[in-house]
Amino acid sequence: MNNPYGYINGRVRMMRVELLESRSLDEVQNAATYPEYLRQLSETSLREDLGEATAQGAGLGQLDEALSRNYLRSVQKLRSIVTGQPAQEVEALLLRYDLQNIKTLVRGILTGRSAEDIVGGMIPAGTVPWSALQAAAQSTDVPSLAQTLSVAGGKLGGVLRAAVSGGASSMLDLEVALDQGYYRTVLAGVRGAAVRRYFTREIDVRNLLIARQLRGSVTTNRYFIPGGRDVTEGDFLRIAGGDNGTVSDLAPILETPDLGVAEAVARRMLNESARNVAMSDPLGPGVALDYLRRKEQEIARLRLTGRAKYYGLSREELQKELSDG
Repeated sequence: MNNPYGYINGRVRMMRVELLESRSLDEVQNAATYPEYLRQLSETSLREDLGEATAQGAGLGQLDEALSRNYLRSVQKLRSIVTGQPAQEVEALLLRYDLQNIKTLVRGILTGRSAEDIVGGMIPAGTVPWSALQAAAQSTDVPSLAQTLSVAGGKLGGVLRAAVSGGASSMLDLEVALDQGYYRTVLAGVRGAAVRRYFTREIDVRNLLIARQLRGSVTTNRYFIPGGRDVTEGDFLRIAGGDNGTVSDLAPILETPDLGVAEAVARRMLNESARNVAMSDPLGPGVALDYLRRKEQEIARLRLTGRAKYYGLSREELQKELSDG
């Protein structure tokens, strides 16, 4: 039987061609004003999704809706071309957005953000229905959020409910519980060796970032995420205790001056890993994984650029935002 990924990955590569090239991204970043930014954006493949974003008096809310619409359309197109086992593996990859969205909900509720602000920070691209996420953003506290998501929040909604029932209440406790549930589910859902290697690297990176965050506090293995390859539980506890040491080629994450820079370094490493997987996994889900990360980066850069142009930030300030984002 022919490998179905031969056809699927051919289609995904065609979708990748629709992503904005570096030159196009540079052009919109060089726009002198917000209207000029929108004009240039309307000359790209995103034009059919801009809608009211280019109308007189439209603001960042309309731009966010347009970019989310484009993002969702891309994910729906990807879903439409996969069936059988590949469809199950792509759904496992899309759990990434469930993880991000549920973390955004938890963080927003703990910090007292409005439902509108919380919804604006979510991505309508995961497996949880958008209507369920919007309803969850109305929650007044984390226990009520967990209750809402336990019904329509998919696998990670159940993870959040279990964490809250077990007494988790801080942002770190809840985030790590979600991470542990997410990686456990993803590793059970993807079969390709190359993609599994990518996720073991992602787990290693996440463990290093958590260990950095824990420095100066009581170290405990309950924040360790199993499933990685190069960062053991012993490494995690040692680094959380203040000893950098050397952890293979991931050491640059530990050598940065602060957590924000470490997160930026980690993103660049994982982007490179995703590109490598796409090249080494021509008949597996690695091509889809790489496409999703590229699309996510494109939308994130366009959001940051739009805000910079709207508020009149200089090119230097924009570049700093993009390098940190």
